[in-house]
Amino acid sequence: MYRLLVVDDEEKIRVLVRKYAEYEGYEVEEAADGMSAIELCRQEKFDLIILDVMMPGEDGFATCRRIRALAACPILFLTAKTEEADVLTGLGLGGDDYLSKPFRIAELRARVAGLAGTPARRRRLRPWMGVCACLAVLLLGGTLLLPRLGGSSAG
Repeated sequence: MYRLLVVDDEEKIRVLVRKYAEYEGYEVEEAADGMSAIELCRQEKFDLIILDVMMPGEDGFATCRRIRALAACPILFLTAKTEEADVLTGLGLGGDDYLSKPFRIAELRARVAGLAGTPARRRRLRPWMGVCACLAVLLLGGTLLLPRLGGSSAG
């Protein structure tokens, strides 16, 4: 199974990405800070790391530098830092892609699929089942809402 590590100090973002990724068939581990992510990378192998930049303690750029010494898997920065210099820094440190917050879950899905490996691997990923049936997550007022097929939401 394809393994993702989601590193973000915001629990809502980790939950959002976890729900999407598990729906897509990925196995997901979470870390709330850079040091925890580094420790997980020492203990386990991941196929892709989704990494925030602005975290307490060691930021995502420093975390990326240290993870690169341990693992060669793709790293996707998912961050609110949107300046061109930040993007270039992230990519220069070994990041493979950079997505700015706020983000669309469909764009995250496409970028993860693009980093997931060979075209044959991407074809094996569960396809979207239409707008109503897909995992479209909205963060409203701190509440995580998942649309149901009938159009109502469940929290």
